[in-house]
Amino acid sequence: MARTFALGLFGHLNPTKALSLYESLSCLFVNSVSSKPNVHGQSTKIWRLIKPYRFKIGSCMARQAVCVLQSLNQTIIQWLNSTASTLLHAQQAHAHLLKTGISNDTQLATKLLSLYANNQAFVEANLVLDSVPDPSIFSFSALIHASTKLNLFVDAIRLFSKMLSQCIMPDSFVLPSVIKSCAGLSSLKTGKQIHCVAFVSGFDSDSFVLSSLVHMYVKCNRLWEARNVFDRLPQPDVVTCSALLSGHARNGRVKEAKELLNRIKHLGLGLNSVTWNGMIAGFNHSRHYLDAVVVFRDMHLEGFVLDEAGISTVLPGVGDLEMLDMGIQIHCYVMKKGFEQDKCVVSALIDMYGKCRSTMEMSKVFDEVDEKDIGSCNALVTGLSRNGCVDNALELFDKFKRQRMDLNVVSWTSIIASCSQNGKDIEALELFREMQVEGVKPNSRTIPSLLPACGNIAALMHGKAAHCFSLKRGISYDVHVGSALIDMYAKCGRIHLSLLCFEMIPTKNLVCWNALLNGYAMHGKTDEVISLFELMKGRGQNPDSISFTCLLSACVQSGRTRDGWYHFHSMSRDHGIEAKMEHYACMVTLSGRAGRLDEAFDMIKKMPFQPDACVWGALLSSCRIHNNVTLGEIAADKLFELEPRNPGNFILLSNIYASKSMWVQVDSVREMMKSRGLRKNPGCSWIEIKNRVHMLMAGDKSHPQMSQISVKLVELIMEMKRSGYIPHTDYVLQDVDEQDKEQILCGHSEKLAVVLGILNTSPGSSLRVIKNLRICGDCHSVIKFISRYEQREIFVRDTNRFHHFVNGVCSCGDYW
Repeated sequence: MARTFALGLFGHLNPTKALSLYESLSCLFVNSVSSKPNVHGQSTKIWRLIKPYRFKIGSCMARQAVCVLQSLNQTIIQWLNSTASTLLHAQQAHAHLLKTGISNDTQLATKLLSLYANNQAFVEANLVLDSVPDPSIFSFSALIHASTKLNLFVDAIRLFSKMLSQCIMPDSFVLPSVIKSCAGLSSLKTGKQIHCVAFVSGFDSDSFVLSSLVHMYVKCNRLWEARNVFDRLPQPDVVTCSALLSGHARNGRVKEAKELLNRIKHLGLGLNSVTWNGMIAGFNHSRHYLDAVVVFRDMHLEGFVLDEAGISTVLPGVGDLEMLDMGIQIHCYVMKKGFEQDKCVVSALIDMYGKCRSTMEMSKVFDEVDEKDIGSCNALVTGLSRNGCVDNALELFDKFKRQRMDLNVVSWTSIIASCSQNGKDIEALELFREMQVEGVKPNSRTIPSLLPACGNIAALMHGKAAHCFSLKRGISYDVHVGSALIDMYAKCGRIHLSLLCFEMIPTKNLVCWNALLNGYAMHGKTDEVISLFELMKGRGQNPDSISFTCLLSACVQSGRTRDGWYHFHSMSRDHGIEAKMEHYACMVTLSGRAGRLDEAFDMIKKMPFQPDACVWGALLSSCRIHNNVTLGEIAADKLFELEPRNPGNFILLSNIYASKSMWVQVDSVREMMKSRGLRKNPGCSWIEIKNRVHMLMAGDKSHPQMSQISVKLVELIMEMKRSGYIPHTDYVLQDVDEQDKEQILCGHSEKLAVVLGILNTSPGSSLRVIKNLRICGDCHSVIKFISRYEQREIFVRDTNRFHHFVNGVCSCGDYW
């Protein structure tokens, strides 16, 4: 092409010279554009060369330039008008507009901006928008719409604000996009401002704008405003109706949802599966499981086809209601319709059978799936854990790892929660470490699943590490994480850190308050619990049954019988909360520990429902404290019926007999345990030393430092005896001589754990010990002495409460 052009321009010259002259001319123009060095020297030389041909060159190149520009302009316009143009086309078009000096053309700039927005090049799009001297509403609408479509809601609202600042009023196309952005951010304040703009602009009667406002108010849980806007719609569509119905269902407004459903039917709007499924999912979310099942039934009766989405939506509610028969019927329908390989349906079926305690059916559904996905695997692990099969769950999880399954954060969170809830706390900590090694990032559900394990064994350093991780990830202010941190620090003996975590939560809900109340109750700080309870009410937070359980537990810990009865009666009198089983258990314990065993027994007989093992266990424990054989036998007989496999009840009765030297009856209870294959749970204590948790069992000699522990303990006992200490051998409920009883007392796990801590920590540092049983009186006396003699602050948490030993005094006041 260059050769042809050169011969046409310099036709009287030979071809070689003509082409050389043309290339020199081209070089001049290229250099003049790129501003390379020595341009002036080159141009002088070339000018002398082409001077005789300047007029011919000018006219010829002008004609060529016009043709080229016309062709290029046509191409650029095609690119700007095509939705299939790529980012490269947009950049080429942008460069052409800048070179030709027509980039200020608002119409072309708007088309270019739209092209950038369609290709998600928002940086370039904003540059174009800023360069337009007189932008129109179309300049903004393309970019706002694209930002909303890609969930860049903050950017969309920022652009809308910028548009208004330039006195450009919105139209009915821009407003729905901006309102959708407010809904995506759940920003009610901004949404109301946009609603006002729509009103001022005269678009508050536009159907599209009104529908968007309904969705926004539903997303922000402002159903009253949503309903008001909905009533102004000239002709509601099924999508808007479905959103409003789902919103009422999600907020538990059953009556309003049913009334709205009847109105929609009366209007003749054709309901679809999305409408029904939205209501089912909403009722499940608000825990109105029975209403969800009823809607599912009505959907079927009205002739709607039950699809995979509806089935997988209703099954969680069926499981929570433990309606196994209905679950089996739905399973049969699934098989009839051929949905048994659908991933969501399979996961929902496994979850339903797990909640209904049908582990065999749960495993069968999983085994019959051809392609097992991670959802069904997670559901099976959770189902096994829920039914106490934690060992099976761990084995299955290991199998998934060996098979190189793509385990996600839900998988790891499920198994960690399983271990935390089933007494495998050390395994939970190890799994959390392994999860991070595998590169799976924990989330705001993982941390609350792990922290109970840290609290259960007082693994304070591990708990602090989890707290630091949550701070780094920015999830420490989540109410679930915050509540778990409050509980963990309280269980680790750091109640002041619990309070600090509570104060750091920006939006406190009832769960946070209850966690703090329970923490102070655990430490026996009854005055603080009562003050917190009143503060909670003063800040507009109504207490629930859990709040009163914490309050009554605090009264139990300090023996505040009068306060306990006052708050027990105030539940129904002042708050309309009917007492539950756990409240009666607290009151039985409160009266029983105060020595009012007959009063406690009378309360049990007058309960409005049948007492469970928790209530009878409270009475039996009180009988053990006061060595009451008659009532102890009555409570034990009830417990043997309710909990035939719980060895703790047999041990309590045996201890009552032993305290009265009724050795024949003790042997009888032991034979009964032996015939049922039951064994006593050994006393066990945990202590964390240098980020490692040590477990010591009563009478166990396997710890590598046991010889040092024994020597140090004998040294402390001898020092105590010189101070007038006499071992409380009456706590040894075995028919052996006094010397053997003293030896047995030395083997109690809490003593061993405290001494191990002394041997392996610097002088003056505090110790935290967790015990799985109630601390005995002898250990209590010994640890009080050690705290004064060794100048140590010692925390011991048993099954009842926290004991805080400082300078020979315990926080319980010797009442536990």
